[in-house]
Amino acid sequence: MSLETRPVDSVRGMLDLNSQQAHAHAQVRHSLLAAFQLAGYSPIEVPLVEQADLYLRKSGAEIISKMYTFEDFGGRRLALRPELTASIVRYYLSNDQNLPFPLRYAYSGPVFRYEKPQRGRFRQFSMAGVELLGSDGPSADAEVIALACWTLKRLGVEKYRLVIGHVGILLELLGSLGLSSRLRHFLLDSMEDVGRPGRGLDYVRKRLEEIHPAQRTATPSDEMLPRSEDEARAALRASLQEMGIELSGSRPAEAIIGRMFQKQRATDEDERVERAFAFIQGLHNLRGAPGEVLERARAFLTEYGLGDESLSRLADVMAALAAYDIDETHVQVQLALGRGLHYYTDVVFELYDASGESQLCGGGRYNELVQSLGGRKSIPAVGFAFGLERLRLALEAQGAPLPTPPQTQVLVAAVSSSATHASMQAAQWLREHGVRAELDLRQRAVRAQISYANRRSVPFLLLVEQVAAKTDSGPVSSTGQAFRRNDGTETVTLRRLAEGTEQALSLREVVQVVNG
Repeated sequence: MSLETRPVDSVRGMLDLNSQQAHAHAQVRHSLLAAFQLAGYSPIEVPLVEQADLYLRKSGAEIISKMYTFEDFGGRRLALRPELTASIVRYYLSNDQNLPFPLRYAYSGPVFRYEKPQRGRFRQFSMAGVELLGSDGPSADAEVIALACWTLKRLGVEKYRLVIGHVGILLELLGSLGLSSRLRHFLLDSMEDVGRPGRGLDYVRKRLEEIHPAQRTATPSDEMLPRSEDEARAALRASLQEMGIELSGSRPAEAIIGRMFQKQRATDEDERVERAFAFIQGLHNLRGAPGEVLERARAFLTEYGLGDESLSRLADVMAALAAYDIDETHVQVQLALGRGLHYYTDVVFELYDASGESQLCGGGRYNELVQSLGGRKSIPAVGFAFGLERLRLALEAQGAPLPTPPQTQVLVAAVSSSATHASMQAAQWLREHGVRAELDLRQRAVRAQISYANRRSVPFLLLVEQVAAKTDSGPVSSTGQAFRRNDGTETVTLRRLAEGTEQALSLREVVQVVNG
């Protein structure tokens, strides 16, 4: 087979939708956006292609490692958007910085990630969600979370599980340990792996050694050391002198002291990393019903010298959700929930289907993203996004009726070639009056028209014949003249295919019969 005739396959992980699936997808998208607008969130559109740096700054390794990036003809590094929150923030910075808060945005559209294709997971998929900018506090968190739950129920997904966590708890611990930025990011990325079946703490430790092999062996130059470390090295030198230890050998004394200091610092950092691992393991044990988990969590945080402001925030959010009639039996607190994105700073949440296996929605608070992407100052923000493909699968699994595409109501056919123009005019007149009319373009015989209509489940066949236009001197043959009045009084033959009966009707009468 030559290259010119060989079939071109679809790209792996990119999904084709048939007519029914495409219609159901569009209806789900429409329903989501309609629900968002009822809560005051206005739809906006952002580009499929953005500057790659928009996502490299705060998306985290989980997203960055799966981005589709490329260089355009102008030498710019671009990316197919892997998610939409950063794009919405970029839109705000470009267009709406002078508008009064709060700002409520809604959106929907495809995103791209190099995922491993499987059921409900594709490399091109669609998201629909909201972002609330300029409003802090548990009431704002509760509005967004409750909107996600209500939207899900409005679609017909009655059985779901809401999981709520707080990224700020781990951020506070990592800040108190004074770990490097690289290590903090690694631990944030790895938090959920610690409790994931088939992975666990040993897996994360091994991954740390692979990703940061020089973490415990690197010796920084004098220029790389901050002044506090210079002072620490001076103190180490003085201590060695007091103990009468002389530094000699082929290496300069300063290099030996630097090496000794680095080893001590590495040992100390190892201990702090292990403390962070122990903390993360403890967070994984803090999951379950809100009241019971929050009570145990306060004692746990006290052990690590941390305050309970984050837990108080969660308790306030839970109280606000009760005002939205969110059934607490649907809710689970999970303090090791990380969401895999570096821009989250506070409350995070996810919605799962009845099985608890498929994540339908995820979101949370990201109070620092606006400034990190060039904003004049930090702006409180919170939002979420649904995955449309997973939503459609969840609706199918729960037996919810999926919308079907509207079927053709009438097949319009010319009885003879001389009536071709008249059949075109009849089909167009019916469409303009709300009838879904398909025009026969192959000029088949009536028997073939009936067979085709039955195979396509079209209930009516409209047969159009050429008629003679009347003048004062008598009838005159004129192709299509009978339909140029365009007032619906033209006479045609309507065949009910189920009964096999025919009627001579005006087009206006056809509309009444077809629409019932």
